[in-house]
Amino acid sequence: MQEKGSVIQADSSCPRFQLLSEEQRHRIAQAALRILERIGMKTTEPDIVKILRQAGARVDGDRVRLPSTLVQKAIHSAPSCITIYNQAGEEALFLSGYNTYFGASVDGPTILDPRTGEYRECLEEDIGWIARLADGLNNIDFLMPAGFAADREVKLAERIAFKQCILNSSKPILAICQRMRDLEDIHEMAALVAGGKEKLQQRPFLMHYAEPISPLVNPDSSLQRVRYCAKHQIPLVYSPFLAMGATAPHHMAAAVAQGCAESLFGLVVHQVSQPGAPFIMGAMPSLMDMKTASFAYGAPEFYLMCGAMAEMARHFKLPSFGTAGTGDAKRFDGQAVLEATSSFYLAILSGSNLIHDVGLFGSAQLLIPEMIVAADEVIGMVRRSLKGFEVTEEALALDLMEEVGPGGEYVSHPDTLKHFRGAWYPSLLDRRSFDPSVDYDTFEDRVKRKTLELIKANHPPVLPPEKVERLLEMERSWKLD
Repeated sequence: MQEKGSVIQADSSCPRFQLLSEEQRHRIAQAALRILERIGMKTTEPDIVKILRQAGARVDGDRVRLPSTLVQKAIHSAPSCITIYNQAGEEALFLSGYNTYFGASVDGPTILDPRTGEYRECLEEDIGWIARLADGLNNIDFLMPAGFAADREVKLAERIAFKQCILNSSKPILAICQRMRDLEDIHEMAALVAGGKEKLQQRPFLMHYAEPISPLVNPDSSLQRVRYCAKHQIPLVYSPFLAMGATAPHHMAAAVAQGCAESLFGLVVHQVSQPGAPFIMGAMPSLMDMKTASFAYGAPEFYLMCGAMAEMARHFKLPSFGTAGTGDAKRFDGQAVLEATSSFYLAILSGSNLIHDVGLFGSAQLLIPEMIVAADEVIGMVRRSLKGFEVTEEALALDLMEEVGPGGEYVSHPDTLKHFRGAWYPSLLDRRSFDPSVDYDTFEDRVKRKTLELIKANHPPVLPPEKVERLLEMERSWKLD
């Protein structure tokens, strides 16, 4: 990877993972179009059905079928690259090509408290300190709150989670909510931070995640939020969550085709509502583990299919949504690091753009903050290992070798002083020479210490006092309906 300002962009020398041939991508794309045209999706939201019918869709009761010409028109009208900003209005993410960015989950139904080592419900204050923790990690590029503040009203929890993120981090935010009321209030909060809705539209730091229900169902609320995001130019992810053998056929090609179809249906609604609005294509296709009946978050098939989805998004010339840094582990242990690391390699090699769920484990039920800290180190290592290196006259250094000669040394040479800082240096991995008399700590010990240090560290306020006060006024006015 190479940095341009604060925006990480793909390095052309990085090796790439090519899962699908051009012919296979074409066949999957054609299968997705046939799913939408022949099978269709269950869609009941009256206004959405009306605009789709007017656009040329076939409506038969609650089944809506989309002609391939309508889908292709939507694909062509959507932007192929999207720039996302931080809350200060600076470029942060450039969603296109093979650029990869990682986002941390900042809440979950259950949290593994790094201070006590115990499982417990996630509370509002946890969302705040985890957002601060993620804000201080260079390889965590955005945040993703889902609204699991157990100590707050359920109908307020998603708004509370977003509020805690903007109070404690300046990074872009991919917000999840289930109701229009929540999205409207989240939009108002984001506009306050940006200095108005027009400025937010010009330099968006807010993104929104909505999803269909596999197989082939569009909830009314999801499509209402799709249309709202299109109208207000809020970058939107529409991504299904499907499992082979449960909500998709037990064939990887079929699951990827179904995932494409379900995401593309959202794209059509989005582009019919507002042509040219920013849309991010994606899916989370995994499998049901037939031993445990759980959705397998650490399965190699999951990450292969996520890689295939990134390739399909590029096939359609759309930015992609991916998943990594997650798994089925129940503790911060070897399994968690193994699952996360393998997923990071596949995500970067396949070029997924907006990669979420870092730190979410236990079948998406358990947040492990220590894994977010460890992930920062692992992502940095993976990015460097896939960066490649230059082969130039200077880099071959023949004159330097001739100067030093056989039996010489390079430690004191000015060329070493000039270039050694370009190597990747870990902050958590132990590279010290081995001494059998030393009682060494473990990687887990070092991650825990850093996590606790980040939690305790003093952080300057992200927002000026007047905006904080206005935000609290907004919170006091929120309605539960």
